Amino acid sequence: MNNASQRNSAGRSRFSRGQQILLVILLLGAVYAFNTFTHNSSNPPPLATTTIVPVSTPNGGASGDVVASNPSGALPTNANKPQPPPSIYQGCPATGDGGDAQLNTRKNRIDAAPWYPVAISSILSLAWPKSIQQKSRASWSSTDTAQVAQYEGIPVQIEGWLAGAKQQGPESCNCHSANDTDNHLWVVDSPDKTRAQSVVAEVTPRVRALHPGWAFSRIQKLVTGRVKVRISGWLMMDQEHPSEVGKTRGTIWEIHPIVAFDVQGPNGWISLDTGLASTTITESGDAVPTEDPSLPPIVSDPYTTATLPTATPASQGGQTTGQLTALGPVQISDIFYDGTKGSHEPDEYVEIANVGAQPINMDGWVLHDIYGDQKYTWHGYTLPAASKIRVYTNEVHNDSGGFTFASNDAIWANKGDAAELLDSTGAVVSTFSYGSAR
Repeated sequence: MNNASQRNSAGRSRFSRGQQILLVILLLGAVYAFNTFTHNSSNPPPLATTTIVPVSTPNGGASGDVVASNPSGALPTNANKPQPPPSIYQGCPATGDGGDAQLNTRKNRIDAAPWYPVAISSILSLAWPKSIQQKSRASWSSTDTAQVAQYEGIPVQIEGWLAGAKQQGPESCNCHSANDTDNHLWVVDSPDKTRAQSVVAEVTPRVRALHPGWAFSRIQKLVTGRVKVRISGWLMMDQEHPSEVGKTRGTIWEIHPIVAFDVQGPNGWISLDTGLASTTITESGDAVPTEDPSLPPIVSDPYTTATLPTATPASQGGQTTGQLTALGPVQISDIFYDGTKGSHEPDEYVEIANVGAQPINMDGWVLHDIYGDQKYTWHGYTLPAASKIRVYTNEVHNDSGGFTFASNDAIWANKGDAAELLDSTGAVVSTFSYGSAR
């Protein structure tokens, strides 16, 4: 063999075929990494090259620290919008048990994605077609559907303060469960603003089941303590509540559901899941996380499946077939929602019964229309044992207590609605829901 042949043979044998393939793979990887690193974040890659995957933390929830680039704070026009995956929770399908099945499916999603940080003002300024209001999605025109779809389903993240928090009543998206209900939050971009300037964000039972630290009592303390929060979840159109815009919300665009919930601590954002922020080093050198003092302590929700019974059909002889829950002898026994005296229906009423053997002091108790947010509060009244009273929409009947909302408009929706009764501490003692529109 001549010297040239020996050199060629040595060159061919220096790397095996497997090593050559590995070198090619490493070279391609380096090129991809270089392109990714030098990519201009203001011009995201085509949708087909981006993969959305669930992002999990050790406690089973999603992280609010995984974000997509969005420096402007505006809603991105080319964002990835993965479809909601199907899920079943406590026997309830994602479509719920009535109402708008397409809307319920979006409310009941449990997946996560890299979140696009957006300004609250960007959501408040986002328009929607007025022709979709209070209409089932199945009846929307293709033009309206496309307009909503341009933004609905974006994984967004906002920062702000809670202007309020409330436990909702039974709804069709949760199969009218009295135990598994949404928590309704109002998020504003300044601690001095009201719910009328807020974006509504909701904690759902399916997501809350993964987050034992999201007890409603902890969230309430964030409201009173004016603690800054970071909410991550899915942008969703809730076409059912346009009449509340400018009153109890700033838009019918919502973040629904919330998938990651963080609170601002002294050294950055802290997950509400645990509140573990600072670290103590023991004598043995072990790092022990401790509860951050800026967060309220972790406690259990006051109403669980152990304390709040499953809703049962209301069959005490009332006119309305509905679902009733009660924690004590005082309960909402009936809602007469379809008044007979004109379109304003002043003769609607809610009937409340004391089925116990003792009188109940109702001073400071509140009857609340969950969806319309109308409230009636008692002052200095005691409900006798084994008796019933009524609260009318806009009539006074002394023979049933003489109580009235004094509302010029009908309160109780004929297609479906829900009421709750709260005692003087704000605890829900009874709920009553009817219909399939909610």
